[in-house]
Amino acid sequence: AKLEPVDTPYDLEIPEMGNDGVTMKFKVTVKPEVELGEYKGLKATKKSTKVTADEVKAELARMQEQNSTVSDVDDRAVKKNDIVVIDFEGFVDGKAFEGGKAEKYELTIGSNQFIPGFEDQIIGHKIGDKFDVNVKFPEDYQADLASKDAVFKIKLHGIKVKDVPALDDEFAKDVSEFDTLDELKK
Repeated sequence: AKLEPVDTPYDLEIPEMGNDGVTMKFKVTVKPEVELGEYKGLKATKKSTKVTADEVKAELARMQEQNSTVSDVDDRAVKKNDIVVIDFEGFVDGKAFEGGKAEKYELTIGSNQFIPGFEDQIIGHKIGDKFDVNVKFPEDYQADLASKDAVFKIKLHGIKVKDVPALDDEFAKDVSEFDTLDELKK
């Protein structure tokens, strides 16, 4: 039988080398012998590829977010949806507490990442401002801080704004091979 290797030989051995030549042993992967079964006339079901309007909307929003840019703002005070860069240190009963301090922390105003009321008190401040934020920890917070009043010393280092691209034909051209938003949506 004729061997049809499909890969490079391996496990090479040269057990004998004499006047008559060289004897080599090696292993090689060969093309398998395949016998086709009955395949003509088989029926296959095609799965639905329907996409809902909500799925299209969600994907477009994800694409917008992915293609957003962030730029610095230095000529105005903080407003909702801005990204602020702050140093903060929290105090309860005049004492700093563990986990209550960070430097150059980026916080999106309105994201509700922090204790209720914290983000709202940053609105209206400008770069360079040092100020206090007064809050009360929620009842369901960690036991040693739950329901306690806290003061956070804040220094505002920067204000940034996220620029989300408009959903239009230009956006479609920038993010895909399509020329129009309608084509991208299909």
